[in-house]
Order: sequence, then structure tokens, then C-alpha cells
Amino acid sequence: MEAAIAHVPSQPPVVFSDGFGERRRLTGPAQADNVDVLYLRSELAEVPAFEFALRERASRLASFRHPLFARVQNVERLSDRAATMVIVSETIQGVRLSDLLATSLPLEIPAVLHLLRQLVPAVAALHKSSPEAAHGALGPERIIITPDARLVVVEHVMGTAIERLRYSHEQYWKDLRVAFPRPAVVLKADQRTDVTQIGIVALSLMLGRLLHAEEYPRSIGEIVSSAWRV
Repeated sequence: MEAAIAHVPSQPPVVFSDGFGERRRLTGPAQADNVDVLYLRSELAEVPAFEFALRERASRLASFRHPLFARVQNVERLSDRAATMVIVSETIQGVRLSDLLATSLPLEIPAVLHLLRQLVPAVAALHKSSPEAAHGALGPERIIITPDARLVVVEHVMGTAIERLRYSHEQYWKDLRVAFPRPAVVLKADQRTDVTQIGIVALSLMLGRLLHAEEYPRSIGEIVSSAWRV
């Protein structure tokens, strides 16, 4: 599959896009051969040390296996003119939580708790795998809900790479939908950051919608209060 990725003659349709880039699904002879490919935005991949940090984190987490995490198979540079950087992951059938929340359909509290009771232990298992292990970019955009109501976390290798962007709190949120805890000055995609991001997912689930660009971090107090009333 690695060689096939490097020489894709034409790009398949986009299945999801956000500030990190476009996800495209490559289908193989059997469903088990399908992969999802994140074509990273060139502005990210061109930042010094981004590629090294991404490859290093992917290597460190290569042996991590958990049923609620999609396996990352490879980090590659394509042989296209732009030498596009991609993250190749196993395909997870289902709907992105961000797409589900974009419909503004309210979720029942039992459904919210069902998802959170999967997310928290799954992230704890990642943290337990090694002292520095963390997702760093948790959010509804990086979570898929399967047809049997399982929650699966995707793209868990980007943490230390996005640190290299050296964005502000506001830019991480507005450009990438990545929440960093306040009032930290040096932003680290570590386990504490994962806890903050789990909180953002929980808030979104309780509100039944995505948080708006201007709501984090400036208005987070009011948002928590409204979620508490719910």
C-alpha cells in the first residue's frame, strides 16, 4: 500500500477537510485494503521541524493498538510535483462527530455519556502507553462515530508536529480547531492538553453543536455555564 500511495495517478474525492488538509479515501480490492489519506496543507508541512516531529511521533506510537484508535499506517511524501505530505490511516466506516454536530440535532444525555465513557478510557490508554504519549489535536473533527455507536479517534500522531507551528491560542483554535489550555505561555501538545480537548468534546456533545470560532477561549466561561444548565 505504501508504494501505491506514493504513485497515485489522480486524487480520489475528498471525504472531509479542515485546517489540517483534505482526507481522501483510497479503495483496494477488498474493504480491508481501503485507507484514508490526509493530504496535509503545504503551509503546515513546510514549517521547519514539522515533518521530523510528525515522523518521530508516528514512529514512537507505531506499536500502540487500541480498538477505539484508527491505526496510522504511514507518513509519506508523495511523488507529485508538490511532494505533498500525507498521513495514511486505516479506514473507519462512520460519520465524523463534527459533521454530526453540524446538523445541530440535540443529543440525549445518555448518548453523550455513552460516547464520553468510550473517549476518556481510550485516551487514558494512549497516555499509559508511554510517558509522553498524547494526541494533541483531539476534537469532533478527529472523532468518528461508527454505525454500531462506537467512538473511534483518528490522526493521533500530530501532537508534537503542531507544536512546531508556534501559533497563539487563538490561531490554533481558529485555523486548526485545536484547543490548548490557558494560561500556558509555551503551548505543549501533551496529556494536559488532551484533558482540555476532551472537555471541548464534552461541551460540544452537551450543547449538541460545534463551538464557534469566537467562543474559545474568550467565552468559554459562558459556554460552560450554558452546558451546565443543560
